[in-house]
Amino acid sequence: MRVFRRFITALGITAIMGVALVSSGCEYASKIIAKDKLNQGAILYNQGRMKEAQQFFRDALSWDDKNAVGQLFLGATLVKDYKNLSGDERTKVANEALETYKKALDLVGNQCRNRDNAISYIATIYDDLDKKDEWREWILKRGEGECATKDIQATTYYTVAVNYWTCSYDQTTRYQEKGAQDPFHYRNMDYPAAVADKQKAEACATKGLEYIEKALAVDPEYVEAMFYKGLLYRQQQMLTKEEAKRKELGDLAKKISDEAVALQQKKEAEAKKEDEAKPKA
Repeated sequence: MRVFRRFITALGITAIMGVALVSSGCEYASKIIAKDKLNQGAILYNQGRMKEAQQFFRDALSWDDKNAVGQLFLGATLVKDYKNLSGDERTKVANEALETYKKALDLVGNQCRNRDNAISYIATIYDDLDKKDEWREWILKRGEGECATKDIQATTYYTVAVNYWTCSYDQTTRYQEKGAQDPFHYRNMDYPAAVADKQKAEACATKGLEYIEKALAVDPEYVEAMFYKGLLYRQQQMLTKEEAKRKELGDLAKKISDEAVALQQKKEAEAKKEDEAKPKA
């Protein structure tokens, strides 16, 4: 969000307002005042003076609440605010930031940069509030929206897949046997008190593989996604009791991991070769 400062004296503002009221009415005057306050707030924002900047953004929006850039700037200051808070006050300010970014999103139209900014922040805020379903909904809006590049699509699917892997890993780790030689040993979660945890772990591993495949469909050489594909098969291995199936999943996970390592080494060698070929200063 790049803005240019316009120095307008109080006398100048009065003159502009006078012309505006005669020619275009109060609405035009309001937009002029809002733009001036927004510009002043942006300067303070770039100087790191968040509290002062926030007040200018609030003032600007009091004159023109349909200014999308103003909503984006205000949202950014609110995010910085709640990250330094805790408890109910943190939640309150985070929710205000959410509403501010949603207003911005309604106003930006097809401006991809601003749409991506708003959606990214909305997803981040939901993640900070530990609302995983809402986080996932909004991050997928970013990855599957009209403005999404191939890189954004692949990264989005990968991020969702990693989140599902974490969900499964958190459950299987709780049932790991102390001192077990095999880190991928079967997790005994078949008794009544553990069944719900096992079902959650299984569901998360399945969804994780679904999204990791989407990431690899967009970018077949996405090394990090390949590694996590192997790790998700390891989760399924830990949740499978039958030895034959466990071996099949383990072999598949190792094969994918080896392929990822080979691809990573190939990319590093190519990057090194390109760097060596560059003219030396």
